Amino acid sequence: MQKAFDKVVDVHVQAVNVAHDFVARNEKKQPARIWIGIGALIGAIVSGLVAGYVLRDFNKRNFEYMPDMAYSKAWESQQMHHYPEWNNARLPNPIEQWGTADMPPPDGTYYRGQQWLDIPAGEAGRVQSRTLANPYTGKTGAEREALLARGKRLFTMNCQGCHGVDGVGNAPVTKFGIGAPTIDNAAVRDRLTDGEIFHTITHGFNTMPAHASHVDYDDRWKIIVYLRSLQEGK
Repeated sequence: MQKAFDKVVDVHVQAVNVAHDFVARNEKKQPARIWIGIGALIGAIVSGLVAGYVLRDFNKRNFEYMPDMAYSKAWESQQMHHYPEWNNARLPNPIEQWGTADMPPPDGTYYRGQQWLDIPAGEAGRVQSRTLANPYTGKTGAEREALLARGKRLFTMNCQGCHGVDGVGNAPVTKFGIGAPTIDNAAVRDRLTDGEIFHTITHGFNTMPAHASHVDYDDRWKIIVYLRSLQEGK
């Protein structure tokens, strides 16, 4: 019985010794294998970079991996949108509400350095604005020419569609019952001050909408300079 037991113990001891020898041998070899592997990996990376640069065709675009993450689908801010692929899916709120992705700024916000007319809309504000002075009145020479050029451009973009070329009236909108009076005459010149016209451009009047959101504060005065030049001699 003892012999059989000792034989079993000897077998297990031999197995432990073999395992110990295996671990001892590999502990000496493993560090070398690790460094060999790291060296091979670094060599492969460097070789790949060098080969990619040397063999690259600079007349072609680079290969892009997962381009959808870099070039997401954008909404054109001021373009009316119609996307059939959305089917019945809910569109983003601004698209669904206004048809464009360009949203108006929140009420009460203004950009840094923005100027605004601290006079309310309506007839009371219109009367109050009569004393406002145009800071560009009285300019001469090249400075006046630059003001007139800027004023004319602004007038063409913002006023001509309703008041006609150079304010002579008969614009296309009058055919649709929208009142847009002639403004290049002596009657407008003598009846309205620069401040009243500025107030009108800012807040609107009757069928004329407010232009403060898309015509800068200083540019409104420049439009008036150009308008006054149209009224000279009338």
